Amino acid sequence: MITVFFQANIANYLIGVVSCLVLATAYAFEYLANLQPCILCLYQRIPYAIAIGLMLLAVILRKHSQANLLLFIAASVVFAIGSAIAVFHIGVEQQLWQGTPECGNFINTTSVEALRKQLLAQPIVRCDEVAWSLFGISMAGYNFLISTSLLLYSSVIVFKRN
Repeated sequence: MITVFFQANIANYLIGVVSCLVLATAYAFEYLANLQPCILCLYQRIPYAIAIGLMLLAVILRKHSQANLLLFIAASVVFAIGSAIAVFHIGVEQQLWQGTPECGNFINTTSVEALRKQLLAQPIVRCDEVAWSLFGISMAGYNFLISTSLLLYSSVIVFKRN
């Protein structure tokens, strides 16, 4: 029964569905719970969006085993990058290092008046503050666990196919 989950055709759907669920959860926190993301939170969404595209392509090309294998390799790389972004964000939250220059604001203006309007309209979201946690693990921590799990899962699919 467990070996079914390690078949490439099932893995395409499983990785795609998990990636969709992660993004849906992130958007639910943002739009339903009004929990605004920091710039690192936004960066952490990108690998999941790419993975969804890769897995859709893998479903379309499921008859082409070489293309499918390359897509799983690409997914492994994408999830490795996602895990690295999550580790960086966790380090920023724990004050182990500083975040990117964008941490704390999304200000991009050309005039003082535009800057004033944007400052008044925009909540300041800091990367070094944990906005939500469960069992002492922040969203960045859960993202690390999920990204790393998907990295390991997609890597197992690659190695089983070789």
